[in-house]
Amino acid sequence: MPSGPITLYELPPSPNTMKVRIALRYKTVPFQSVVVDPADRAKVLEISGQPLTPVLVHGDTVIYDSSAILRYLDANVKQGPRLFSANRDAMKAIEGWEQFRRQVLGGALGIAFGQFFSGKVDAEAMERANNQMDEATARIETRLTEGDWLVGDTMTAADILCATVVYYWCVPESAAPAGSIAAYFREHLSLPPRRERTRGWVQRVMAHHR
Repeated sequence: MPSGPITLYELPPSPNTMKVRIALRYKTVPFQSVVVDPADRAKVLEISGQPLTPVLVHGDTVIYDSSAILRYLDANVKQGPRLFSANRDAMKAIEGWEQFRRQVLGGALGIAFGQFFSGKVDAEAMERANNQMDEATARIETRLTEGDWLVGDTMTAADILCATVVYYWCVPESAAPAGSIAAYFREHLSLPPRRERTRGWVQRVMAHHR
């Protein structure tokens, strides 16, 4: 089993980075953070052979891709709660939410980030992103009528994967200083009032992001 200190090379505004930070905190795994300059990814490229973050280094082991990192942590770092499940049905359910995150939630997030990086705001595009997220979170809201989490009675990778996307539609004012990317999303993205369960669920997941 791999051993040694854990270092996370991260780009803080990224939802992919948030996924890994939440997983590490939830599993109570100590780690060192190295913030990557988005304009200079030479160190990440040197370490992992590719330029994207996050990258996790555990002793001599290097893993990139946030979903792969979550699986690695669950399989190799035994402390703390599980992110996935030994139960086949629960595992299939988690993977179903992972697919939902990629195919449905990711579409709305892609529109929002595309607008941010374009340096302008297309009101119609943002309205489309908000409408897509409203439709997507209807499924989450319904699931949360049965409990606090998407799969089972505790937080799993399903919650981490999905909530870190929906978070951009309910960024708290305290986390959105003027001029930040969070402030941009807080200004242009929102969930309708009928998504109260979804907001509470996002807060429960993001409580581990510190």
